[in-house]
Amino acid sequence: MSDWNQYKGDAAHSGIAPDREGPRLIEEAWTADLVGPVGTPVCDHDTVYVGTTRGNCYALEAETGRRRWTVETTQATDTAPVVTREFLYFGTEDGRIHAVDPATGDPRWERTLPGELGGAPTLADGRLYAPHERGVTALEPETGDPLWTAETEAAALEPPAVGDDRSWSGPRVFVGTADETVHAFEAADGEEVWSVPLGDDLAGAPTAVDGRVYVADGSGTMVALDGDSGQSWFSYDGTSRFTSSVTVLPGEDLAVDEIPTADGDAEGGTTFVGAADGYVHVTDTTFGRRKVRGWLFSKKGLALDGEVHATPVVVGGVVCVADTTGSIYGIDADRYDHWWHFAADGPVTSTPAVGDARLFVGSEDERLYCLEWTPGDQPGA
Repeated sequence: MSDWNQYKGDAAHSGIAPDREGPRLIEEAWTADLVGPVGTPVCDHDTVYVGTTRGNCYALEAETGRRRWTVETTQATDTAPVVTREFLYFGTEDGRIHAVDPATGDPRWERTLPGELGGAPTLADGRLYAPHERGVTALEPETGDPLWTAETEAAALEPPAVGDDRSWSGPRVFVGTADETVHAFEAADGEEVWSVPLGDDLAGAPTAVDGRVYVADGSGTMVALDGDSGQSWFSYDGTSRFTSSVTVLPGEDLAVDEIPTADGDAEGGTTFVGAADGYVHVTDTTFGRRKVRGWLFSKKGLALDGEVHATPVVVGGVVCVADTTGSIYGIDADRYDHWWHFAADGPVTSTPAVGDARLFVGSEDERLYCLEWTPGDQPGA
């Protein structure tokens, strides 16, 4: 089993766990009371790690919620940590990256960034990438030594996404900045490859899948950019501002000579992105067209009860998503049927983490929820 060791599960921010059976029925396994609204968790095989807006980083036993250790801080730690066998990395809002022993919480090293933290760090290919108000800094994971800093004119926001493709010169780091721009840097040395302006602030972190970079913004536009050139593959205009990162369920996109007419049906992969109108907007990855069918017209997506700030994640064939009313849903990723619903006691705005038949969800009610399921269970069985 692969671990959900950083924001959205991996360095590309794919947000999917395709090798696991998705939850058709869920029940609450435990809740843990923490100090402050709970941020985005991560997990390895038996421990879940999370911070809060009030500070502290917590390690909890995944099966029971029992607290293993707490690292106390005076700064917010609600961005997602990163965990490996030897290190747990987490950032504090004052611009520091902390590395501790994941088993004990004992400190290993600490590094001050050139500016205040802009989002969670990302680990890929032997480098830890941290966004801050001066740009992006790559750190050596074992020592915290800076490898390079790519400066940007505005603050780097949200976790960087790292992607690779055979046609590129090497892995690339994609990050959004406060001046409504997406940047691509060479992972090896921080050299800028391209930058693309958007129409508004980024709604969430970029997602790098199959050679493309998907971003959504506050104007209600989602774009798919070519990771090599920055050119647009397609754009989708929603009816409301987007409020989450884009999660992409890959499929077989069509070659140019296979694209059907306007009346044809090109499925491709599927994108899921949350919006302020209370919908998870759902499109294909070929044209950016709506995929949820209605009687007469395509629907914009999956209707929830409140704004969707928590990025959807896909476990097996189930979309797991939450909203600002505290509602958490499991929805079929193909037919879009609602499988289950759970109500937290406060708004959910942080992205869930996926464990072994468990979903970990932080809430603004200062609790971390663990929802679990038994593989093979079906409604009505």
